Amino acid sequence: MSKAETPEELARKAAHQAYVAAIRLLARRDHSTFELTRKLQQREHGSEAIEEALADLVSANYLNDERYAELYAEQRMNHGYGPLSIRSKLAERGIDSHLVQRALRQLTVDWSEQAESVVAKRFTPHEIADTGQQSTSRIARFLQRRGFSSSDALRGLNRLRKELARSSSD
Repeated sequence: MSKAETPEELARKAAHQAYVAAIRLLARRDHSTFELTRKLQQREHGSEAIEEALADLVSANYLNDERYAELYAEQRMNHGYGPLSIRSKLAERGIDSHLVQRALRQLTVDWSEQAESVVAKRFTPHEIADTGQQSTSRIARFLQRRGFSSSDALRGLNRLRKELARSSSD
């Protein structure tokens, strides 16, 4: 005859199952605490089990929102996105605003130079050199969709145009 499990044993077992599920998710990619909580809830793990599993993951440093924010911000920046997009995406993933600010500061990037680089990769020299309102608006809208402020977008575009004008006059 098997002994019935106590409530404590059942809770410990549930927390272990949530922990194992979380480890599987983290093995695929890094997650924020918010994302991991949501995914574990979708897999119908109980709140107490999730809390215990997350506490264990944090203490083992497998789950770290600060690290997640810094890596995610760097990755998005390297893919040509600006600070507004990065801030928005991190907020969607449940990252606290002070961690978002810290991650953006860690990048130490000149966002207008970043905008300039993105434009140079995406548009032809002829499109960039066209100073007409329609062309300027088109490039500025592209940069704003990528999460650059209007001022960074225009500053980057103007610098790139000056550089193109200088190189074509040589």
